[in-house]
Amino acid sequence: MKISCVIPAFNEESTIINVIRNVKKVKVINEIIVVDDGSTDNTYKNAKSEKVKVIKHLRNEGKGAAIKTGVSHSSGDIILFLDADLYSITPKKIASILQPLENDEADFVKTSFTRARGRVTELVVKPLFKVIFPFITFNQPLSGQFAIKRELLKELKINDGWAVDIQILLQLVKKSVRISEVDLGLLKHKKQPIENLAIMSEEVIKSILSELGIISNKHKLVIFDFDKTLIRESSIEIVAKEFLFKRELQELRANYESGKIKNYNITLELANLIKGRTEKDFEKVFENINLRRTAKRVVERLKKRQYTVSIISVAFSPIVCYFADKLGIDRRNITCPVLVTDKNGIYTGEVIAKTKYHSKCCDTIICKADAAKELMKKLNVKPEECIAVGDGKSDECLFRACGFSLAYKPLISIGDIKILNLAEVLIYAE
Repeated sequence: MKISCVIPAFNEESTIINVIRNVKKVKVINEIIVVDDGSTDNTYKNAKSEKVKVIKHLRNEGKGAAIKTGVSHSSGDIILFLDADLYSITPKKIASILQPLENDEADFVKTSFTRARGRVTELVVKPLFKVIFPFITFNQPLSGQFAIKRELLKELKINDGWAVDIQILLQLVKKSVRISEVDLGLLKHKKQPIENLAIMSEEVIKSILSELGIISNKHKLVIFDFDKTLIRESSIEIVAKEFLFKRELQELRANYESGKIKNYNITLELANLIKGRTEKDFEKVFENINLRRTAKRVVERLKKRQYTVSIISVAFSPIVCYFADKLGIDRRNITCPVLVTDKNGIYTGEVIAKTKYHSKCCDTIICKADAAKELMKKLNVKPEECIAVGDGKSDECLFRACGFSLAYKPLISIGDIKILNLAEVLIYAE
């Protein structure tokens, strides 16, 4: 079988050459790939001087990202991963990692070692394992030196950060694959500053909790529609009834259905009908709007599991913000038409929308797809890490922008999965 060695490296100019030269001495290794994860020193130059394949990230993306880049550029049936900051690595130690795989005694080989400082392992990982995974008895749960069969690696989810080592181990334990632990003896790493260790500890804890399903794993962001999703009613119908413009609302909707006006014209005209009102006038509106019975509990559970929860709606800001506060949703993660007030708190009839209403995909005052993309960019979330929850036709562009969509009691066929209770969001989130 062909064997590739991937070495993720970030600012390791003093050790990278030593690691590469020791790998070169292991004859069964067919290719060496160094991934320079946005180093600002001479790591890239030093690695290139050894005539091995070197790929450079333009910025520091994290060890997991470097591992994924290395795998994508490798061709081996077995892939060996080594840290780039090793002082005492030897060809014999490297070869010992590969032996169980070469002999078909294991599908994954991790390593243990002795060192003067194992602070994250001793203070974070081992105590956590004793409490959460007492049946896992590895001497060294956290180790950057490991080897795995490519076919098995394809089945794993790998995050970008530092905790990739423990993430891979826990996923393989759950798969019940054959795992061997090889003792490398004394292994010296470069001493990390306490700031790096604090970040690493946090990422390791998050990785362990996410693999347990205690906090978010696959998804990071859940975007809710508002009307008839988080609340039972159409909020504008309650506003129209309270502010005595039901007839005007019906006429606007009829004109829209006949093609005389655009959807955003409805919002602009309604904002003008609210002109002269104050936030206090909305208090009666709030009293007549009902949150879904499970909405608050669902949002609380999502937040406990480290999801970011958002609302994207064409309902007006006084209503959306009031109920977002009741649900504990950060207003910074809300997108909706904002009613403008003067210095006395009186609504002027003007409305501000974060996204333009000349979108190609819809004619609403806020294109929910554009709003979702803007939010994902702000939160550094990928579409495949985002879940959309909505109820109707106005949510179609939102659903297209997100990787996964849940249609709540829809009247038309939309979304990936139909749900009948908001609590089902907690199930499909993972």
